Amino acid sequence: MSGSDDSADVVDFLESIPEPHRPVFQTLQGLIEELVPEADVSLKWGTLAYDLDGSLFALSANKKHVNLYVLTVGLLAEYGSELAGIPQSKCVLRFGPNAELPLETLRRVMTTAVERKRAGA
Repeated sequence: MSGSDDSADVVDFLESIPEPHRPVFQTLQGLIEELVPEADVSLKWGTLAYDLDGSLFALSANKKHVNLYVLTVGLLAEYGSELAGIPQSKCVLRFGPNAELPLETLRRVMTTAVERKRAGA
């Protein structure tokens, strides 16, 4: 993970994640950082944002769920059948505090996003 000028803000943000959501949040955060360790990490739009020559992923949490933003246009639709049953919108997947994460599917989605970003797509 690359450093950022607002690392203290990032630490404060991570400490503010509601306790029931921390395991899901930390699992998603770890997966992102494993797949794209060179990403710049900062706070944007009230989220933990990961940039690699532009926006790539973001994470946030509120009272009800953790949001995973996959900021590659149309990518979630490509994995629609594998992501069926997960509350979502165009670029956001939502997970409750006890969600069973489809880690292999998420790894494929994120890997595709990273590959496309590196290829300039």
